[in-house]
Amino acid sequence: MRSRTAEMHKVSVRVPTTPLRQAWSAVRAELRTVRVRVLATVLAFLAAGLLVTGVTTLALDLRNLNSRANEELLLQSARLQNIVEQGVPGGGPFTSLDGLFTVFLQGDAPGRYESVMATVNGGKTFLPAAEQPSNLATPRVLETVRAEHIENSTVFHDMSLDGRTVRLAITSVSLRDGSSGGLLVAANEIGRQREQLIASFGTFAGASLVTLLLAGAVGFAVTGRLFVPVRRLRQATESITFEDLSTRVLVPSGDDDVSQLATDFNRMLDRLETGIADQRQFVDDASHELRTPLTIIGGHLQLLQAGDPRDVSETQVLLLEELDRMQSLVDELLLLARSGRPDFIRLDWIDADSFLAAAMDRIKVLADRRWQIESMPGGRFRADRNRLTQAVEQLAANAVQATRRHDVISLGAAWTGSGGAAPNGHQEQPLGDIEIWVADSGCGINPEDQERIFDRFARAGVSRGKEGSGLGLPIVKAIAEAHSGTLRVISEANEGSRFVLSLPGGTA
Repeated sequence: MRSRTAEMHKVSVRVPTTPLRQAWSAVRAELRTVRVRVLATVLAFLAAGLLVTGVTTLALDLRNLNSRANEELLLQSARLQNIVEQGVPGGGPFTSLDGLFTVFLQGDAPGRYESVMATVNGGKTFLPAAEQPSNLATPRVLETVRAEHIENSTVFHDMSLDGRTVRLAITSVSLRDGSSGGLLVAANEIGRQREQLIASFGTFAGASLVTLLLAGAVGFAVTGRLFVPVRRLRQATESITFEDLSTRVLVPSGDDDVSQLATDFNRMLDRLETGIADQRQFVDDASHELRTPLTIIGGHLQLLQAGDPRDVSETQVLLLEELDRMQSLVDELLLLARSGRPDFIRLDWIDADSFLAAAMDRIKVLADRRWQIESMPGGRFRADRNRLTQAVEQLAANAVQATRRHDVISLGAAWTGSGGAAPNGHQEQPLGDIEIWVADSGCGINPEDQERIFDRFARAGVSRGKEGSGLGLPIVKAIAEAHSGTLRVISEANEGSRFVLSLPGGTA
């Protein structure tokens, strides 16, 4: 029994996926989207606003209907009072209610929903000759008005007549001598007017429903277009992986928040892609360049003879040199890896002449060469003094490697724009870009090498000194690009080289 129960628990039922189930899943997924939620919220507020508007309007119309009906009913008693004051046509007061009611009913006809009737106490009933909306000459109406009337006043009373609500204004009437009394009954079919108001509210509700449906359809289409970048963002985030950051979101035309979000997302991907590319480049460069010194260190350690002091001393010197080379290489790789960061440079105003003088004091001790400053431009420019000094020192070190003892290495700068003034002038004038160069009269660079020398670990085919790591010129190029500038070379074999740093303009 236990084994059979266990087998029954192991059986799993797999519900087949039908097109209807897939459609329902798609609908449920769509209902959970921001697009539907935003649209539903807007429609809910719109429906609530229409409902409040309609109910408030209906309530006000019903209240105005009650007031208007009472005023119209009181007009009949006021007209009767006016006739009493005017007296019998031809002169004199009315001596009987029969004559008074006859004259009254021959006057103006009541309104569309109004009816009138007059009756003498214990006597006959008077009705207009024209047909009226309500039949008041019924025993039930007469019994009601006689029971509800109050002497010398007007009383309002609602009753059902032929299935409709009718409001009665019952006015007690008597002659001046008080010899006889009667009743004036004015009726208004207020129920029918209420039904019309309620029917108009139903029409308003139907029109509101149609408006909501149209607003929902238009809103669904409009929000669909507005949220296209959001859906593309979601699809992009689903497809982006660490290995592939090339996916971008198509930015729609416009300057709305959603379009700006798509633009910012693409910029973020650009920064991430650049950062990851720099990391990969750093790892590749480090693994490529550190492999050789590590191999050399390992080989010498394996061949080291611990009992031979001379071998130990020579190996120690060699290992320290390799470690220094590795440390320098790691520092250069880290510098290149940080070159794309926003805080890589710190801009400040630099006086061009004083910068050239200070740079010459630093580089002329690199080797025994004929050092000279070729040009002093004057003026100021914005740059990172430390990074720019590092770039000039690197270019000078390269020039040392390409020259001999009596060769010339010159440093200079010039403005590429027009205008200018003395650096200490009271009025600063904008200048063009500034070009700072390091030139030498050494071996020069072959034409086929002039394009690739700015690549990492690339080395020129001609050199008169010890070869470097191949990262010097890439570092100088990175510093120039961090300043939004450029680095270029002008060189001929056996004629010398000129490396030019071009930086954005400054002021005189």
